[in-house]
Amino acid sequence: MKRTIRTKPVALKEVLQGLLRPGDWEALKQRRLIRGVWEAVLPPRLLSQTRLVEVRRRELWVEVTTPAWTQELQFLKPRVLEELEKSLGRGVIKDIRFSLGKI
Repeated sequence: MKRTIRTKPVALKEVLQGLLRPGDWEALKQRRLIRGVWEAVLPPRLLSQTRLVEVRRRELWVEVTTPAWTQELQFLKPRVLEELEKSLGRGVIKDIRFSLGKI
């Protein structure tokens, strides 16, 4: 492939559009919204103990460092789901699943 030499600067958005497929933009936007809700709802002490992994079959998968934190997250789960519904729309994320992992 031959490179095109440009004389003017190109916006980063334009460069990224050439690299990503249209569906990728939606996934990135969704991940950004999910992360924003997650960070807004969880207390800071919990944020460092969790890692958002993926969305699979309308479930948000989250790794947690210990079973104790998993238990605490279960209490916050309804609030997180409510905020995700406000941000993403109804039915986009139906549940949150937790698994133990190294953060």
